[in-house]
Parts: sequence; structure tokens; C-alpha cells
Amino acid sequence: MSLFAALTTAITGLNAQQDAIGNISDNIANSQTIGFKGIGTNFENLVTESTPFLNEPGGVVANPLYENSIAGNLTPSQFTTNLAISGQGFFQVKAPPAATSAGQAPNFSSQNLYTQAGDFTVNAQGFLVNGAGYYLTAYPVNPQTNVTDTSQTVPVQISQLVDAPEQTRNVNLSANMPSSYPLDTDPNYTAPPPITEQIFDANGATQTETIQLDHTGANTWNATITDGNPADAATVTLTFGDGTTGPAGTLIGVSSASGNVTTPATPQAAGSAANFSIVQNFGAGAQTVSFNMGTFGTNSSVTQFADSSNQVSSTVTQDGVPRGSFENVSIDLNGFVDVNYTNGQTKAFYQSRRRAVSTIRTSCSGCKARPSAPRSTAVPRKSTHLESMAAARSLPARWRSRMSTSPRSSRS
Repeated sequence: MSLFAALTTAITGLNAQQDAIGNISDNIANSQTIGFKGIGTNFENLVTESTPFLNEPGGVVANPLYENSIAGNLTPSQFTTNLAISGQGFFQVKAPPAATSAGQAPNFSSQNLYTQAGDFTVNAQGFLVNGAGYYLTAYPVNPQTNVTDTSQTVPVQISQLVDAPEQTRNVNLSANMPSSYPLDTDPNYTAPPPITEQIFDANGATQTETIQLDHTGANTWNATITDGNPADAATVTLTFGDGTTGPAGTLIGVSSASGNVTTPATPQAAGSAANFSIVQNFGAGAQTVSFNMGTFGTNSSVTQFADSSNQVSSTVTQDGVPRGSFENVSIDLNGFVDVNYTNGQTKAFYQSRRRAVSTIRTSCSGCKARPSAPRSTAVPRKSTHLESMAAARSLPARWRSRMSTSPRSSRS
């Protein structure tokens, strides 16, 4: 080996250190870049021809060591669409779509990319996009059944800006009628204050449901339901146990007194559902409303127990909702992309799942990562490196030929 060749070999060490410092500089420059993966350096010996009697120095090369599988620190965020992965895995995303004409749907590539940059926000077209411009993909979810379709992933786009109203189908009544309350045959009888509840018709309009309770006899009460339409008025009789016939104070029977009422078939066994339904019309078509009062023979919802205030106490809920407008988007711990509406409803339309990827081809800040086979451990091509140097430095042709054909090995 010539003296010049020896000096050139030493220069490979300087070049390798230069590359290593460059990787460190890149790490420092991107210390605040969301999703950036640190780059290490793997120094590898370039072995040429070595025997017990001869060693041809080969030099060293610095190969980048991408730390794509190492999770970064989690940082708090004020945005409900920002995500982070604790542990292994990546978000599956799509590259920005090609430009399309106005009114045309975006044309995304079929290639899936992967990233840990979870700073997703909703863009002007309703897509969830991270800071590097990559589009989050997820499984579609049926918002009515909450069933996730795991057969495909699609870019997440929030286009469901209106939540349709839902008419009231169920009214849940919890109440206690004092056992010592005067009977309605008493000359000084005063009916308890009516129970009112706002319900919704098929158009989402608010209607008022009124339940008037009257103590008509020992262990019996009448409940009269009105909604402002005299044709819809209905009355049911509630019978309570006296300790002999059914447990004392528990509801043991519901029967129709008047109106279009449907009550449970007899015998109304203990433990079965205590309810009745009536058909009402608020101007948007006939609407059947079921009034649920717990179970017969138990103190679950409607009871007749002594009360020191001697007043009816009650709680009423219903399942109808008015029309709602889009409020915001949030993502829960299970990856469901929820749309929240002004009517208090939350519906899931997508489910994002983290993907386990054993290796990926490149380090990326926003994305640009795609799955690949494990990184090769083949020896760096010294001939390419040294021959380019030889061309500039006029190394002897004998050495260039020997370097390009000699055995290869590696050491990290």
C-alpha cells in the first residue's frame, strides 16, 4: 500500500465522523418535531484482504441507524383529535392525494404509510391530517350499530355535520307515592303536583308529557297521561302490594282505565317488566310511547312507601333527542373517532387502530415510512466508496481492482 493510499484510508475515518456528527445535528434540529425518530450511527469496518501475513487497510464507513421503533415522550395537547401511541406501533396514514378538479373526490394512493406523528387536526375538507400533511386512515364504524368494519381502512373524513332527531319511544319513571297520602274521596283532597317531562316528536319538536297521579283507594293509584291533545289522554291503574298480596309497597299490577293503552298481559308475575304504552299524535304521525316503571314485585322504580314529607317524589327520563348540529370531533382511548353534536349526542364513525410494523425503510418526522423486510446486514459496498475516491485521487489501479473483488464482511 502506498503512503497516499494509507492517508486516503485514514480520511474514511474523518468522513465517518463527519456523517455521525451530521446525524447528531439532525437529531438536535428536530428535537421538537412531532413524530421525528432519532438517527444513530453504525460504524462498519471495510475489510479487504487479510491474511496472517498481509493486511490491506480498508477504512470505515458510518451507516445511519434509524430508531423508528423507539417511542418518544408524550406531551399534553389541547386538541381532542391529537393522538399518541404509548409503546410499539404506528398510525396508518395516506400520502396527500393528487390534485383534483372542483367537486371531485380526492384520489388517494393505494399505498399505506406509517407514522407516530399524531398531531391530527380536521382540515377544510373534513379529513384528519397531521402536521406533515398525511391523512389518518381507520376502520369504518356503523354509527347505528357501533359495528366496526375491519375489512378495510379508509381516510377519516368528518362529513356528518347534522344529527337527525329521534322521537321519544321510552319514558322511564321512578316515583314513590306516599302510602299515607289522602284518598281522592276525601272532601279536602288535593291532588299531588303533576309530573311533567319534555319529549320529542318525529320532527324533533319538543312536546310536554304530563302524568297526574291520584290516590284512588287502598294500595291503588291512577296515573293520567296527557299531552295537550285530548284524543291522546289515557289513564292506567297502578296496584301496590300490601304484604299479603305481593311485597308491601311494591308495584304488583298495571291495568287500563281509559284511552288507547296497552298493558302487560296477565298474570303480571313478580320480576317481569312493569310498563304500559300509549299511542300519541303530536301532528307528525302516530307515535307509540312506552312508560317503564321497573319490575313487578320489587322496589326498583315505582313504589308506595311511607314518606315523612307525604309528597310524591319522582324522576323521569326519556330517550328522544332533537336535531343536532356538529360541535367537535374527539378520539377516545379505544381509537373511536367520535362526532359530538349540540344535542348532546356522540356517534362513532371510525376506529383508528395502531399497526405493529417490525421495520420500516426510513426515518420520518411526519410519515414517509412504509413496511419492508428487515434491514439487510450485507457488507457496505467499499468498492463504490473507494473507487470514487480513487478517481479523484488517482489511486493505483491494482488497489482499486483488488478492493472491488475482495471478500466482504462487516463488524458493528
